[in-house]
Amino acid sequence: MNMALIHGWGGDSRCWQPLLQELRGFFAETVTLDLPGFGVRAQEPWPATEKLLEQLDAQLPENCLLLGWSLGGMLAVQLAARSRKVRALVTIAANGSFVARDGWPGMPAEVFAEFRNAQREQPEKNWQRFCGLEARGDSEMRGLLKILKVWQPPSIPGSWCNALESLGSLDNRTVLPALKIPALHIFGEGDALVPLAAATEVEKMGCEVKAISAAGHCPHLSRPAEIAALVTGFAGRERGQPAPMDKTSVARAFGRAAESYDAAAHLQRAVCRELLEREPLNQAGDNGSPKRILDLGSGTGYGSELLRKRYPDAEIIALDLAAEMLSYARAHRPVSNGYVAADAEQLPLADGCIDLVFSSFALQWCYRLPQLFAEIRRVMAPGANALISTLVPGTLRELESSWAAVDDNVHVNRFLPAEEWQRACEHNRLDCAVTTEQRVLHFDSIKTLMRELKSIGAHNVNRDAGKGLLSREKLRKLTEAYEQQRSEAGLPATYQVLYLTLAQRQSQTATLQAAASL
Repeated sequence: MNMALIHGWGGDSRCWQPLLQELRGFFAETVTLDLPGFGVRAQEPWPATEKLLEQLDAQLPENCLLLGWSLGGMLAVQLAARSRKVRALVTIAANGSFVARDGWPGMPAEVFAEFRNAQREQPEKNWQRFCGLEARGDSEMRGLLKILKVWQPPSIPGSWCNALESLGSLDNRTVLPALKIPALHIFGEGDALVPLAAATEVEKMGCEVKAISAAGHCPHLSRPAEIAALVTGFAGRERGQPAPMDKTSVARAFGRAAESYDAAAHLQRAVCRELLEREPLNQAGDNGSPKRILDLGSGTGYGSELLRKRYPDAEIIALDLAAEMLSYARAHRPVSNGYVAADAEQLPLADGCIDLVFSSFALQWCYRLPQLFAEIRRVMAPGANALISTLVPGTLRELESSWAAVDDNVHVNRFLPAEEWQRACEHNRLDCAVTTEQRVLHFDSIKTLMRELKSIGAHNVNRDAGKGLLSREKLRKLTEAYEQQRSEAGLPATYQVLYLTLAQRQSQTATLQAAASL
């Protein structure tokens, strides 16, 4: 999939550089489009809307995700409704109608008229005012103002007034719900130009909406990693790449295994202990200890119990996809302060509330890694760390190769490579220390191995898995193939373990300072 980006009023293609840095390598081709009167097209007059849409459509690459900000987002909606080149749409801070009309939340008409007149009479002064409105409501307001003011052109052409007229006249309220392509609409909760109430109205239309907390009109500048994670997660869905596994199937499998899990989870407990020993120093909180810990994918509570012993005064939140696992932990290891049934890719937690994220052998069931780490980073408090262990390709390779001698079905759960985990961390500005470890277990028979996998809920839940009972003939062939790998210790089962130690790379302000130098 390709990507095309259209900036808003008063900006140019430079506004996309921080976001493009985060998106590097994800799209096959990326095209940034300047609007007439802005950037490289500063000397061009602003055309009629239909003519402008024709010009923009001619510049779009085939098979593209179209991303537009503010005025660019409103134009992108119009393009998405008519262009055969647009496969998916993302808008940032783009209202259905920028000007309030017919009860729709937007800028009051009289305020917009005053702003438009000021643009004609004192364009430079009005530019300064506009910069302040763009940055208002964002926790990184000072950094944003520095960027925006540096980007002021030497002279402001009269065509900007015509662009304002277009902004005021565009009305996408009937277009948005009628779009025939997937679309995601991103808003800043503190936006002074597009009220959050507009996001609510867009969502009521049945559109997919995401509101960014503590962000104003320019979240792609103040939070490029978070926006990149949203864009890549959305684009991954629309590339026609279904999840290799269904989360409900995963939850059911582990729910059924709640009672039998502890008796079989020898490797899981060993890795959990090893992960905790990798905890970095200087944790957030008093006396260097975390005040609030998230045990992400807490299972039967073994990790929570270890965390409680190390941090007796911490608040521990146990979160797991399987409600039955949480019930078991509450009954047998009641050490946590709270139990939450939820998906790690959609954490129902407040921003910046966690001092330590701990997750052992749980996140291999997630496949939208940019979105996963955007959520992890979002809930991390300043100075927080994250400790994660997961599985990567090469896990159960003996079982996989033995099944290959039987049929062509998928019999071993698929795991994402270490490079994808590391890249997702980097996209979300998380410093990432990566180590891998190979652990090999041995079993007396293939039946014992498969029984253990089922006992811990880790049997095959792939969408492409072969269904039905295992016939005697298939079991015979599988056993013959696996027996060829037997050693003196028994039948080997290899696990490739990935350990991640994460910390926030830098403040948003530092990122904005870097963007200001572009």
